[in-house]
Amino acid sequence: MENFIIEEFSFYKVFLYGRKALGQQTDQSIHINIPSGKVFLNFCKNFMRDNYYEEVGAKKHFHVYLRADKYPAFIDILRNEQPLFFYYNMDDHLMYITTTDEPVGENELRVKDA
Repeated sequence: MENFIIEEFSFYKVFLYGRKALGQQTDQSIHINIPSGKVFLNFCKNFMRDNYYEEVGAKKHFHVYLRADKYPAFIDILRNEQPLFFYYNMDDHLMYITTTDEPVGENELRVKDA
């Protein structure tokens, strides 16, 4: 039996770091509140660490490490899609963000060239 969560979320916070603090290995991060805890998506250029989670009281904190070049794709989906869900497998530490099934050609709003 798989040991995973998949939870809907509606809010996120973006951090863009101007200068790395002592021990700081993340260039950008996105923090997401989910019903079971918090998600920390860390985007790194020169540092990769294995994903992990920790129990903090009755909640879980999910620490996810991604390549910095993935950051624009994550921002795009956060800004333009809903509903969104966070998936995390506690056994193999696989993580993804997903939408629900959407119809083909849903005619999303596109900015026209001026």
